[in-house]
Amino acid sequence: MASVKIPVALLILIGGRQTPNVLSAQFLRPDIIAPIASREAMRPGEAWEKVRRVLEQLSPRVLDPHTVDAFDLNDIREQCAAAMDRFPDARWVCNITCATTIMSIGAYEEGRKRNASVWYFDTAGRRVVTLAGQPPDGDPYRLSVENYLQIYNRAAQPTPPPPVSWVALARQMAQAPDDAIEFREILRRANADARFTQPRRLAVLSLTPTMVQWCEQAQAAGFISAIHQHSNHHEILQADGAFWDFVNGAWLEIYAWDAAQRAGCFDDCCPGIEIPAQGGLSPMNQIDLAATHAASLLIAECKTEARPFRTEHLDQLRAITSMIGGSFVGALFITARSQHKADAQALAAFRAQAQARQIVVVTGDQLNQLPDILTREATRPTFPRG
Repeated sequence: MASVKIPVALLILIGGRQTPNVLSAQFLRPDIIAPIASREAMRPGEAWEKVRRVLEQLSPRVLDPHTVDAFDLNDIREQCAAAMDRFPDARWVCNITCATTIMSIGAYEEGRKRNASVWYFDTAGRRVVTLAGQPPDGDPYRLSVENYLQIYNRAAQPTPPPPVSWVALARQMAQAPDDAIEFREILRRANADARFTQPRRLAVLSLTPTMVQWCEQAQAAGFISAIHQHSNHHEILQADGAFWDFVNGAWLEIYAWDAAQRAGCFDDCCPGIEIPAQGGLSPMNQIDLAATHAASLLIAECKTEARPFRTEHLDQLRAITSMIGGSFVGALFITARSQHKADAQALAAFRAQAQARQIVVVTGDQLNQLPDILTREATRPTFPRG
């Protein structure tokens, strides 16, 4: 006889910062989520409205919240009991982290009475304190990027880590990002078609000494088979079309991935992830950098355009986050264009739009600080998650 699966039910408290609730739902993937919400948390724009859509991505059944007076212990006990008594055969876990102390006490008492596991998430210490019942079977705080995306029913297609020689070239170009933008434009105008396939012999004018060094490093990396200097131009023989792909934008994605590696705080980080649209249909959604820290996701969009400050880039970034955790996902826009080389009016308007969407903007002059910026956004984010 086949065994009957016991449903897993998660009771959560809605009344403050909701990241611990999202972490417990990601970890358990419960069949049922029963929210107990303070009246204040049910107001428009408050905690329940922010977390509801994410919870609905993580469980097939999210109940309407039981609303309580956050400081009335009897009311809290009664509502917790009513929620749990609806599913007496479920294996209950009570996450008592996110609300007033009185709400936590009420949920703890009712959970213990029903032999539930009662957990408190200490996110700063990356631990779960088990107050009753069984501890988590595994580490709720450690997730790979691939596993994180699978939780949200997204199949990731990550790019393999780049060779060391590619990272070295990306680091060189990040030292002079505005020159890297000009190098991209020079190659675009070179004597080849726009896709840089055939012919592979490029006559390139006016290369600076820095750009010549990049070409030499590109030759060491296998992008270029030969470089010839003539009286008024350099002749570059490409090994294949990958050279253009690298200069066109891959270098900044690789540099961002390398910065995340050097930051040393991430459980996992991946460059160049493609996420198929729902149903596997095109177009693909591209994430230039994805990294996990304490089961939370940080993503970045990287742009090497001469005029990158366009609102559609921010909208695309937010459209991706909406599929994989919404406002609980940290988002950065990283550009090679330095602040002093940008159109001041365009940059100011772009920053305002980014702030409204809770996206951190990193300009070319900040690339040398990128490991520290990524660490800050993982551990002390500019915009509160959720």
